[in-house]
Amino acid sequence: MPDRDAHLRWKELSRRSLAASGLFDLVEAQRVSSNGRRGDFWILEARDWVNVVPVIRDPDGTRRFLMVRQYRHGADLITTEFPAGLIERGEDPSAAAARELEEETGHRAGRLSLIGELRPNPAFMTNRCFTFLAEDLVRASALSLDELEVLEPLTLTADEVDRQMGRGELVNAMTVAALFAYHRHLAADR
Repeated sequence: MPDRDAHLRWKELSRRSLAASGLFDLVEAQRVSSNGRRGDFWILEARDWVNVVPVIRDPDGTRRFLMVRQYRHGADLITTEFPAGLIERGEDPSAAAARELEEETGHRAGRLSLIGELRPNPAFMTNRCFTFLAEDLVRASALSLDELEVLEPLTLTADEVDRQMGRGELVNAMTVAALFAYHRHLAADR
């Protein structure tokens, strides 16, 4: 069976490491297209991430999200986001989601469901981001943050998040993607 996408694929000729860090490695790959064009491409070999959408139901049925506020160095601003983080090497994505939820909010989920998987920026990044829905939350522990992590948990109604997404502090694209996955999951359950 012929590869119908062969004309779109590029073949790697060489690869070399340019820089390495705990978050990602920068590599340069020389590649050639199916019609002979050659180019050098810079690729971030990044670790996979998880997003967690923790939902709390008030006694009156109001849905709330358990979120975190934190300073983001890249943009030099405070953002409000869903709990999230890197998947440790060899760690299952669901275990990473459970760990990040508890570390950043002190809560455990009675139910944790995978509701999305995407590539944050496949133009130059190798990683995936897994989004999990966390339900039936129980307070389990105090926050257990990384040494350089400073954040505060908060709850916002789902309606507040829907109205504010993309403005103010709710500007993290991965949080927008997680909210989309949540709404798609809700629609599929109807």
